[in-house]
Amino acid sequence: MTFLEDLLNDLPELVGRMRHHDVRHVSLKNGTGALALTLSENPGQTPPAHPIAPPAKAENTPVPSPEMGVFRSNGLDEKHPVRSGEIVGFVEAGALRLPVTATADGTLGPALIGDGGVVGYHDVLFRIHTNG
Repeated sequence: MTFLEDLLNDLPELVGRMRHHDVRHVSLKNGTGALALTLSENPGQTPPAHPIAPPAKAENTPVPSPEMGVFRSNGLDEKHPVRSGEIVGFVEAGALRLPVTATADGTLGPALIGDGGVVGYHDVLFRIHTNG
Protein backbone atom coordinates (compact mmCIF):
# COMPACT_ATOMS: atom_id res chain seq x y z
CA MET A 1 0.00 0.00 0.00
CA THR A 2 1.01 3.59 -0.53
CA PHE A 3 1.50 6.19 2.16
CA LEU A 4 -1.88 7.80 1.42
CA GLU A 5 -3.75 4.49 1.28
CA ASP A 6 -2.31 3.51 4.68
CA LEU A 7 -3.19 6.93 6.06
CA LEU A 8 -6.75 6.83 4.71
CA ASN A 9 -7.26 3.41 6.31
CA ASP A 10 -6.18 4.92 9.65
CA LEU A 11 -8.20 8.12 9.19
CA PRO A 12 -10.91 7.39 11.81
CA GLU A 13 -8.24 6.80 14.47
CA LEU A 14 -6.33 9.91 13.39
CA VAL A 15 -9.48 12.07 13.60
CA GLY A 16 -10.27 10.66 17.04
CA ARG A 17 -6.79 11.51 18.29
CA MET A 18 -6.98 14.99 16.80
CA ARG A 19 -10.26 15.64 18.63
CA HIS A 20 -8.90 14.17 21.88
CA HIS A 21 -5.87 16.50 21.80
CA ASP A 22 -7.85 19.48 20.41
CA VAL A 23 -5.81 19.61 17.20
CA ARG A 24 -7.75 21.30 14.38
CA HIS A 25 -5.28 20.97 11.47
CA VAL A 26 -2.54 18.54 10.54
CA SER A 27 -0.37 18.19 7.42
CA LEU A 28 1.45 14.95 6.71
CA LYS A 29 3.94 14.42 3.92
CA ASN A 30 6.51 11.94 2.72
CA GLY A 31 8.40 11.39 -0.54
CA THR A 32 5.38 9.92 -2.33
CA GLY A 33 2.39 11.92 -1.08
CA ALA A 34 0.89 14.49 1.22
CA LEU A 35 -2.33 14.99 3.14
CA ALA A 36 -3.77 18.04 4.91
CA LEU A 37 -6.68 17.49 7.28
CA THR A 38 -8.74 20.22 8.96
CA LEU A 39 -11.53 19.48 11.45
CA SER A 40 -14.58 21.70 11.71
CA GLU A 41 -15.28 23.66 14.87
CA ASN A 42 -18.51 21.70 15.45
CA PRO A 43 -17.73 17.96 15.43
CA GLY A 44 -20.63 15.81 14.34
CA GLN A 45 -22.10 18.54 12.17
CA THR A 46 -21.69 18.45 8.44
CA PRO A 47 -20.08 21.62 7.15
CA PRO A 48 -22.39 23.58 4.88
CA ALA A 49 -22.12 22.74 1.20
CA HIS A 50 -21.40 25.49 -1.28
CA PRO A 51 -23.71 24.57 -4.16
CA ILE A 52 -23.47 26.52 -7.34
CA ALA A 53 -26.93 27.23 -8.69
CA PRO A 54 -26.75 27.65 -12.46
CA PRO A 55 -28.26 30.93 -13.58
CA ALA A 56 -31.46 30.64 -15.61
CA LYS A 57 -30.37 32.28 -18.87
CA ALA A 58 -27.14 34.17 -18.30
CA GLU A 59 -25.07 35.34 -21.25
CA ASN A 60 -21.73 34.39 -19.68
CA THR A 61 -22.11 31.58 -17.17
CA PRO A 62 -18.94 31.22 -15.03
CA VAL A 63 -17.20 27.87 -14.65
CA PRO A 64 -15.51 27.90 -11.21
CA SER A 65 -12.59 25.88 -9.92
CA PRO A 66 -13.75 23.04 -7.63
CA GLU A 67 -10.73 23.47 -5.36
CA MET A 68 -7.49 25.39 -5.03
CA GLY A 69 -4.61 23.83 -6.94
CA VAL A 70 -3.05 23.80 -10.40
CA PHE A 71 -5.25 24.17 -13.49
CA ARG A 72 -4.80 21.60 -16.27
CA SER A 73 -6.42 22.02 -19.66
CA ASN A 74 -7.99 19.03 -21.34
CA GLY A 75 -7.40 20.45 -24.81
CA LEU A 76 -10.82 21.93 -25.57
CA ASP A 77 -10.50 25.05 -27.66
CA GLU A 78 -12.44 28.27 -27.47
CA LYS A 79 -15.89 28.11 -29.12
CA HIS A 80 -16.18 24.38 -28.37
CA PRO A 81 -19.86 23.45 -27.82
CA VAL A 82 -20.35 22.03 -24.31
CA ARG A 83 -23.18 20.45 -22.34
CA SER A 84 -23.81 21.02 -18.64
CA GLY A 85 -21.69 18.57 -16.63
CA GLU A 86 -19.13 17.98 -19.41
CA ILE A 87 -15.49 17.98 -18.24
CA VAL A 88 -13.72 21.07 -19.60
CA GLY A 89 -10.49 20.84 -17.58
CA PHE A 90 -8.96 19.65 -14.33
CA VAL A 91 -7.55 21.06 -11.11
CA GLU A 92 -4.72 19.16 -9.48
CA ALA A 93 -4.72 19.41 -5.69
CA GLY A 94 -1.81 17.33 -4.43
CA ALA A 95 -2.35 13.78 -5.63
CA LEU A 96 -5.96 14.50 -6.64
CA ARG A 97 -7.07 15.46 -10.13
CA LEU A 98 -10.51 17.04 -9.86
CA PRO A 99 -12.71 17.62 -12.92
CA VAL A 100 -13.83 21.11 -13.89
CA THR A 101 -17.31 20.74 -15.36
CA ALA A 102 -19.42 22.98 -17.55
CA THR A 103 -22.17 24.71 -15.57
CA ALA A 104 -24.49 25.22 -18.55
CA ASP A 105 -25.07 24.22 -22.14
CA GLY A 106 -23.45 26.58 -24.62
CA THR A 107 -20.17 27.57 -26.21
CA LEU A 108 -16.95 27.48 -24.20
CA GLY A 109 -15.11 30.77 -23.90
CA PRO A 110 -11.33 31.04 -23.66
CA ALA A 111 -9.55 29.68 -20.57
CA LEU A 112 -9.04 32.56 -18.13
CA ILE A 113 -6.10 30.76 -16.48
CA GLY A 114 -3.21 29.26 -18.43
CA ASP A 115 -2.39 25.55 -18.24
CA GLY A 116 -0.28 25.01 -15.12
CA GLY A 117 -1.55 28.20 -13.46
CA VAL A 118 -2.34 28.26 -9.75
CA VAL A 119 -6.03 28.73 -8.96
CA GLY A 120 -8.04 29.35 -5.81
CA TYR A 121 -11.29 27.78 -4.67
CA HIS A 122 -14.10 28.98 -6.98
CA ASP A 123 -11.83 31.10 -9.19
CA VAL A 124 -13.55 31.48 -12.57
CA LEU A 125 -11.66 29.34 -15.11
CA PHE A 126 -13.97 29.73 -18.14
CA ARG A 127 -17.15 31.46 -19.14
CA ILE A 128 -19.82 29.69 -21.13
CA HIS A 129 -21.80 31.66 -23.67
CA THR A 130 -25.27 30.16 -23.51
CA ASN A 131 -27.18 29.49 -26.68
CA GLY A 132 -30.37 31.11 -25.44
